Amino acid sequence: MSWHDDARACFPHLGECTYLNTAAVGLAWRGQGAVAAAFYDRMLRDGYDARDAWRQRSGAARERIARLVGVPAHRVQFASSTTDAMNQIATGLQWRNGDRVVVAADEFPSVRLAWTGARREGAVVVEVPVVQEGEREQRLLDALRPGVRVLAVSHVHWETGTRVDLARLGEACRANGTLLVVDGIQALGAVPVDASQADAYCAATFKWLLSGFGLAAMVVGERLQSELEPPVRGYLNAPPSRELQAAHWNHPGLHVLDATLEMLETIGWSRIHERVDALAGGLQRRLGAAGFEVVTPAHARAGIVVARVQEPIRVAERLDALGIRVEPRGAGIRASTHFYNSHEDGERLAEALAAVAQPSH
Repeated sequence: MSWHDDARACFPHLGECTYLNTAAVGLAWRGQGAVAAAFYDRMLRDGYDARDAWRQRSGAARERIARLVGVPAHRVQFASSTTDAMNQIATGLQWRNGDRVVVAADEFPSVRLAWTGARREGAVVVEVPVVQEGEREQRLLDALRPGVRVLAVSHVHWETGTRVDLARLGEACRANGTLLVVDGIQALGAVPVDASQADAYCAATFKWLLSGFGLAAMVVGERLQSELEPPVRGYLNAPPSRELQAAHWNHPGLHVLDATLEMLETIGWSRIHERVDALAGGLQRRLGAAGFEVVTPAHARAGIVVARVQEPIRVAERLDALGIRVEPRGAGIRASTHFYNSHEDGERLAEALAAVAQPSH
């Protein structure tokens, strides 16, 4: 058996359907529940006597995240979700009247709405329309003018699958005196990430990191850290600390995250990223050959591929009845491939889509 066959066998749900929906929720691996149970059975059984053990496991998860995104471990904090992390950052900044926040008009709601409090304090949120998907990055760059305090962006767009170039955006933001705040939930685990290019990089663990709900990594760079006044204070960030982490971590969640990251490291991150890219590329070609317009730019993709169809909700329901799990998003169908998928999964989707859907041009 190949490494992929071995890995695929660890995900029992793949035997029940064609799962192309990691962009919604990643699958649990065989034995993951036992890891979660072990935290309670072995660690909390001993109460505070086990504190060194659970702190060590949580610290190991922090180190693994730091290595994965290329930053020192002390730059990694944790929140309950990507939304929580984005809002902590937004409310931790001291806003001046006339400050500007730039976001794409079609951004994920949490990325757009995190700046609601900033509006109340006199900031202006500039929503940039993106008409052509291939122009997404340039449209954001064109909006960087004096007075733009923050550029908030998804590393990979939730509705189109477009990946922006963080190095390019980061360089432009630094030159303009702008903070770059990134929602990385659809990227981290699917593609290589260099979080040092951003001032903040936030990503929950329940999608491509396969580690369930209630936990998100939050990387905060030095430039942003110096401007933060934490909105919530506690025993971990008493003044004059500018750390956002106010209280204890989600130790059960970090227990599972550490075990999952260890498993993924054993497979190899470069192997995983290459596999995701190959599967997404193959799916793009198959859908194009079947006559569908693929919204996702081939040169700027990650693990999400979106094809335009007429009546996407109805099409998703028909695919679901055939055992194929995808999501209706905007004017199309969103499929998402992870390393546990196969090229046959993509073939099955392309054939089924051709049978149940009409292309939308």
